[in-house]
Amino acid sequence: MKFSNHLIILSSIIIGFWLDDLLNPISIKLFLELNFGFFVFSYWIFALPEKLKTAAPLFYGLVTDLFFSNVVGFNMLFFVLTSYIIHLYVFRFRIFSYFQLSVFFSGSSTLYIAFKYLLLSPYNYSYIVLTTSFLINAVLWVGVYFVMRAFRRSFF
Repeated sequence: MKFSNHLIILSSIIIGFWLDDLLNPISIKLFLELNFGFFVFSYWIFALPEKLKTAAPLFYGLVTDLFFSNVVGFNMLFFVLTSYIIHLYVFRFRIFSYFQLSVFFSGSSTLYIAFKYLLLSPYNYSYIVLTTSFLINAVLWVGVYFVMRAFRRSFF
């Protein structure tokens, strides 16, 4: 894979996390945390599993951690673990329906949110936020999937 393709993927992930930082202060008042950045990353690993191996999620997670001033290693670790699970079941995912895919990716997004709150601010841990985020992110995944698929087909 060319370096320019990695820059396109990384910039789309950064735009997703930037949208999260922009919208989450508003959406948290509704007990909801959106996860565009993680969905964009998950889409790229799901769409290009043969081109994005272990080093790519490690690099994307490190750049995301440094760019958004997160705890260094959190996104890196979660990106590598998610990438491993997606690579492990990628051929089974190909036969899943959109509903099944949205449940899986929304569940992994909810785990991401849960671990983020558990490690970074355990006093703000809320099951209401996790439940509403799971339900809304399940619908959001389908939209992110179709937008990113159209983006990938126009650039790759």
